Amino acid sequence: MPNGMRTLYCITCKGDHPHRPLDADERTRLRKGIGRKYVDDVWVCERHRGDGGPCGTLRTGLNKNPFDGPKKLPDY
Repeated sequence: MPNGMRTLYCITCKGDHPHRPLDADERTRLRKGIGRKYVDDVWVCERHRGDGGPCGTLRTGLNKNPFDGPKKLPDY
């Protein structure tokens, strides 16, 4: 697994899959989108969907569902 990746549970994929931390641009967009100042603990699911893109579901390191329902990275 690439450096910085973790295997975490994804509520969309319903299983343990590789997750990566957000990059600087993604953190900035997420801060504005959800109104949280601290988003450095947010991870994004990298499991590939049928269309070849990543799942994109967001979670924190300790909470698999920290938002009201699944949030996807492209939403921000």
